[in-house]
Amino acid sequence: MKQIAILLLTVGVSLPSAGRSFAQVEEKRMSISLGGGRSIPTGGFADGKSTGSLFLLGVTVRVSRSVHLAFNGYDNLFSVARGQHDRDRLSDEVLQTLGPHVDANVSLEGANFGLMLKNATSPARFYGVGGIGYSRVIDRFFGTVDGTKLTVFGTESSFSVLLGGGVHVPVTPVVGLALDVRYIRAFNNRNVQWIPVALSIVFDFWKVKPG
Repeated sequence: MKQIAILLLTVGVSLPSAGRSFAQVEEKRMSISLGGGRSIPTGGFADGKSTGSLFLLGVTVRVSRSVHLAFNGYDNLFSVARGQHDRDRLSDEVLQTLGPHVDANVSLEGANFGLMLKNATSPARFYGVGGIGYSRVIDRFFGTVDGTKLTVFGTESSFSVLLGGGVHVPVTPVVGLALDVRYIRAFNNRNVQWIPVALSIVFDFWKVKPG
């Protein structure tokens, strides 16, 4: 969490200089963002797992000056400490096939659709985002038997919700940077939940008149 605070402070310090350079930045109708960062597992899902990697894709479409439709797609990967994976998700037959030493990792992938609310300040814009969507949990179990590496997959899909917020700072009239923190919960049997922290490059298109 200390790293997150330092990142937010860095962006905050950069806002005044960005404001002087792009005081007249015009709003755009659509934006596409590509980013990455770290995902923090929370709740019971965090047991045996370390902070994972994150890839994030976002698209927003302006409805009004402060309201935007938002689509987010994501892919997260968490490593699992040996011996702390969810063995209950494997049958005895599979465990015997993989052997006594089983390693694992977990992928979380999915998409959410909802609303993004931005303040009207230019150029730096703070925003909140919320949505509902679909998430898939992919468990991968690895074992070695007689020198042969074996992998077994287990998947679980469910409804999910997303809440979060961040700040978007322009670098040029078309390209900007966004830093945000989100909370995602998948309503499956394990109530998987995690906090993605992402730094993204944002591309703005289709100039519109403010209003």
